[in-house]
Parts: sequence; C-alpha cells; structure tokens
Amino acid sequence: MFKIEVDATGRVVLSGRFDASQYEAALAYLDRLERPAVVDLGGLEFIASAGLRVLMITQKRVKAAGGGLKLVNVPPPVLAILRFAGFENIMDVDAG
Repeated sequence: MFKIEVDATGRVVLSGRFDASQYEAALAYLDRLERPAVVDLGGLEFIASAGLRVLMITQKRVKAAGGGLKLVNVPPPVLAILRFAGFENIMDVDAG
C-alpha cells in the first residue's frame, strides 16, 4: 500500500510501494503543493519508474520556481534505484 502526506514540519512523506498504480494520484497530490522542498522516503519500500517520473516532474516544476527537491531518509534499496537512475546528479539525495 502506498501513502503520501505532508507531516507537521511540512515534509512530504512517502511510504509503501510507489509504482505505476499510484502515478496519477501522487502527481496530482504533489501538483497541489505550491513548493514542496523536502521529501522523506524513509517509509518507502520500493519505487518503480513511474514513481521516479513523478519525482522528476515535481523537481522540474519546483526548480522552475527557484527551488529544488531534497530527498531524505532514503532506504538502501530505494537509494540503489535512485543512483542507478542518476537522481543524485539532478537533485539532493540524502540517505540519512
């Protein structure tokens, strides 16, 4: 099961399995946020290419507004996927 929410500190928190079945809902949720900055992936078990696409689209939108995403608490299996996809070259990735 996938869950996305904003915590009390303003961080976007993702948990569960982020795959193609969650693409539209996650993108719509992130699009409603004016300028998400920190995305906590600590509870994320898996991310598929569709999830990577959502993060990339959000990064482009936020960067165009003068910001950028910071991915924090990235678990090792998800970090391996992000590294393989080259995300460390385009956004701030902190394994924490």
